[in-house]
Amino acid sequence: MTTIKFSVKKKLSFITFTLASLSILFSCTTGPLSGTTKINDILSSPSKYSDGLVSVKGKVTESFIFFEQGYFMIADATGAIAVVPSKTYPKVGENVTIKGQVKNAFVIGDKSLTVIIENSQ
Repeated sequence: MTTIKFSVKKKLSFITFTLASLSILFSCTTGPLSGTTKINDILSSPSKYSDGLVSVKGKVTESFIFFEQGYFMIADATGAIAVVPSKTYPKVGENVTIKGQVKNAFVIGDKSLTVIIENSQ
């Protein structure tokens, strides 16, 4: 069996491409949201929240922008999740409330990446 190794640069490019593609492909619809959802609830049952609107509250822990596309990570006391923003990128350390649609960016074997596509409205 041949093992393929990817550089960090290629991994970041792949993640950026995937997240940017999702932001283009999936437009969010508006609807009522009741309260905020714990990030761990989303991550532990992504199929329950898939394509649904959620509101999460937490602190921005990292941000990655490449050619005006990218993502930022938001963390609450239960976990952290990637967010593809609709407009602006908050600063690292900023407390934010994000409303958006839950999407599975990709699933490879038992590994998956669940993200929130921020609602543009």
